[in-house]
Amino acid sequence: MAGRAIIKEKLISLHGLEILVQYKLVKNITLRVCADNRIKLSVPYIITDRELHSFLAEKEAWLRSKLELRRQRPEKRYLMGEVPFDGEHIWLWGEKIACCFEVEKKAKINFRLTPNCLRFTVPHELTEEQKLNLVESWYMYQVREAGSRLLDSWQKKIGVRYTGLHVHTMKTRWGSCNVRSGRINLNALLACWPRECLEYIVVHELTHLLEANHSPRFHALVCKALPEWKQRKRLLESFQPV
Repeated sequence: MAGRAIIKEKLISLHGLEILVQYKLVKNITLRVCADNRIKLSVPYIITDRELHSFLAEKEAWLRSKLELRRQRPEKRYLMGEVPFDGEHIWLWGEKIACCFEVEKKAKINFRLTPNCLRFTVPHELTEEQKLNLVESWYMYQVREAGSRLLDSWQKKIGVRYTGLHVHTMKTRWGSCNVRSGRINLNALLACWPRECLEYIVVHELTHLLEANHSPRFHALVCKALPEWKQRKRLLESFQPV
């Protein structure tokens, strides 16, 4: 998971601006406007309310300017199947973070994820296409790891057994299930969406092992396992990693 563990959270209002304050075991204060225009403030756990409000008072003009620029900017829409990577940033579980490539001769390709950046170590300079392919492979790895854990957990809750997982980039589906073989397919790009979206797809596909079609019984089974599935589905459809 990107970032330090959150000890507690609270919502505060700054003259009409809603700010999510996250208290962490960190030394520095980090203020950012997310892609969906939510405002998040990461602060040291020991910060006082006076220090917090003083910091925000200094940053209020910057925040309003940032939000106004966002409103004026033409809306960019995500096209399904595109790998979210602009050459400098990737998306991980709903958060946009920096991405860089560090050349170390004779080194094997590796990565290190810090709170603010994904760093790839590569043996030589990469072309833009090679960088894109590497990021796509990394998304596959993330979904394979997280998807396996979710599948193992949810198959017990639902009362089914899957036989294997295949992760790849898909342009028209988030997942699929071979009801005869019990094999589950997941879209690698789910790594870019909030984690709850991956969990929804896992529940959806496992439920097909009980009911192959999208019948009323199928939706009833999904609802029994995951009552908030409709909210998850709306998030999956509305989220824009741009």
